[in-house]
Amino acid sequence: MLRKRERILLASLALSILILVPTILNREHRPVEGYKGDYILADVLDTLARLHLVYDREVARRQLLDSLRADLEYFEMVRMPSEFERYRPRGFAVPLVYIRGQGFNVHPTNAMNLATEALQYRGNWSEFKEIMDWMLTYSEEKDGALFFNFYFQWESPGIPWNSSLSQGLAAGYYAIAYRKFGDPRFLRAARGFANSFFIPREEGGFAINTSYGRFFLEYSNAPDDLVLNGFMLSLKGLTIYSYLTDDVRCRRLIMEGLRTLHRMLPDYDTGNWSLYSTKHGKADESYHRLHVRLLHFLGRWYHDDLLLEYAERWDSYLGSGNSELGRAEQDYLFWWELLKELKGGG
Repeated sequence: MLRKRERILLASLALSILILVPTILNREHRPVEGYKGDYILADVLDTLARLHLVYDREVARRQLLDSLRADLEYFEMVRMPSEFERYRPRGFAVPLVYIRGQGFNVHPTNAMNLATEALQYRGNWSEFKEIMDWMLTYSEEKDGALFFNFYFQWESPGIPWNSSLSQGLAAGYYAIAYRKFGDPRFLRAARGFANSFFIPREEGGFAINTSYGRFFLEYSNAPDDLVLNGFMLSLKGLTIYSYLTDDVRCRRLIMEGLRTLHRMLPDYDTGNWSLYSTKHGKADESYHRLHVRLLHFLGRWYHDDLLLEYAERWDSYLGSGNSELGRAEQDYLFWWELLKELKGGG
């Protein structure tokens, strides 16, 4: 059942839609040349349909009501959003992400990437804490685990779905937040997100068994799409979590994941480039460079010669003068020094 505050918000949003519709349809008075304001009708109707499907899930309602609010607030700027554009509504700590035909949506992976930027590129602990605080309101508990569920369609029809990428980074980043700020909510969250890796996909998680071994899906609704960067990023997040919490069970899980990665790598090497996944083919350059950085991080952290060899080999595919290894080493040192300081200070 909708809470009183949510009913008021939904009624306000509905009234805003009714007020805006005549403006949307009045093509003679568009204030910007080429502006097609009627895009919002499809977005809002789709979001309302998804809200109807999950009305009994409190966190889902919160996400989709926030989506409607973002859609209408953005519309006031009299411009069309581009695919994957970020927009942060007034009073929000994180931006929502635009998906064509589905409007602006809460995007946990994007939020974790924003937390990465706050830490690694801006060194802004206040921003990092604000993001982690805010995202807790979107977390959902299941069988002792926490999930950031996605409530827009992607890869295949149906909602919700979840991602090992955002789950792994969340485990690591909430462990960082706990070490830095000492808030026990952050430690509980870190453990909850780490626990999600033990829940199989058929029970609402994202872990599956493959010919390579245990694999963690970037898209839980696409079990045939074994995305390499998402898998490695989840292992990086778990590595951060395990180091800061001394979670032995998680450490064993990481070792299992590294064995899977060893078996995967030959099939993801074309001889002159890396694959994004065997389903989608070659990675674009940004993902190929990310593969190099992640292989270097995991190889350095676990003293894994095979991963370091692949990092160097895939780096060589970039050609002379285009190496990613310098940045990869800088990334590794940033995380190693930060985590060592946090653990020493804890």
